[in-house]
Amino acid sequence: MAKIETYPDGAPLDGSEKLIGTDVNNGNATKNFTVQDIADFTTGSSGSVVNSVSGLGPISTSPTTGNVGVSLDTVPGAQGTYQYANVNVDQYGRVVSASANTPVESVSAPGGTLDGNVNFAAGPNTIVTADPVSNTITIESTGGAGPGGTVTQITAGTGLDGGTITTTGTIDLANTTVAAGSYTNADITVDAQGRITAASDGNGQPDQDLQSVLTTGNTATTGITLNSGASMVLNGGGISALSGSAVVQDVTWSATGSGYNLELTNELDLSCNVVDANGASGTYQQILIADPSLNGGIGGVQWVDQPVLSVRTVIPAATLATLGPSFGPTIVASPGPGNYIQVIAAAYRFAYSAPVYTVVGDLALETVPGQAQFTIPGTVMQVPATTIQQANQVTNAKMAENVPLDLHLSGAVIAAGGGDLYLEVTYKIVQI
Repeated sequence: MAKIETYPDGAPLDGSEKLIGTDVNNGNATKNFTVQDIADFTTGSSGSVVNSVSGLGPISTSPTTGNVGVSLDTVPGAQGTYQYANVNVDQYGRVVSASANTPVESVSAPGGTLDGNVNFAAGPNTIVTADPVSNTITIESTGGAGPGGTVTQITAGTGLDGGTITTTGTIDLANTTVAAGSYTNADITVDAQGRITAASDGNGQPDQDLQSVLTTGNTATTGITLNSGASMVLNGGGISALSGSAVVQDVTWSATGSGYNLELTNELDLSCNVVDANGASGTYQQILIADPSLNGGIGGVQWVDQPVLSVRTVIPAATLATLGPSFGPTIVASPGPGNYIQVIAAAYRFAYSAPVYTVVGDLALETVPGQAQFTIPGTVMQVPATTIQQANQVTNAKMAENVPLDLHLSGAVIAAGGGDLYLEVTYKIVQI
């Protein structure tokens, strides 16, 4: 008969070792099984026998075989009590982090509406009512003394009427001694509260100068001294009073003159003829010049035919590239019917900038296309250098009546370049 040995507790079993057991239905019968037979043994719908246990996610097992213990993993640093907490929850529903927060003192929502219930507690002497239709909350005072203080008396201050009010009363703005109405050129007095406390009609423009009288048409309030003891009063209708000599002595016109001189610092608008020291009026295109020999050596001005005029301009590279035999920039505007532009002299500076131009022909100052008065050689613009020169005069050039002086190209072509052309043209307006 085989010897029955007790297996030590805790010692592992080999799968090939056999175990002996009694048949529950036959107490006299014995059966032997290997350890592996028992591991592979199944019973009905319960499934296989559990060999080992391991945990997933936050579940831990120890050990994994035998008498297995199963526990939920702890979250480091999360245990505790939090006021008005902010929490983070993982996919297993565990709080993995938390922090305390402050209580909610105000609530706002997009669009001005709130979801959920909001409770309001009325303070002393207040009524809180809600309207669910208009979604509004109204807070009203019942008129009693609140915790902030009690008003028992109101006293009207400076500029107010109403006296001292202890129960009921009215405070309004006090009347001044100023009569209600409109005032012209008013003289006013304003107090510290911004009220007009005195007002009266003004006297036009006190101490106004001659220019303001002529500009506004108002009456000067004081006489304008003309000569020794002379005075006159100006208004919109002209001179209404005049005494003494009519020779201007001293007058204020934006500045004070000296002796017979009238100093003008603003625009002088002349709508009639101006007479010179010889009593002559100027004609078209004449100008006034100073002549020290006039008036017996005192000097004066006289009308003379116009002197030589000049104009300075710059023709940029972008414009130069567009010149043609009959089109180009205007140097001097049309002089008017019966007048002709005669070029006396012309000088130019070509300020080179790469690239050079390709020019066939010359640049021409002319009033009649093809009839240049002065020309600028096109070869100058084909040299990579800056130059200052006198333009070339063309004899017997034609002039056209009331035609502007333009800059044209007398040749066939000009290709774009990088330089600018500076012109100074001296000319006269001829009437023949």
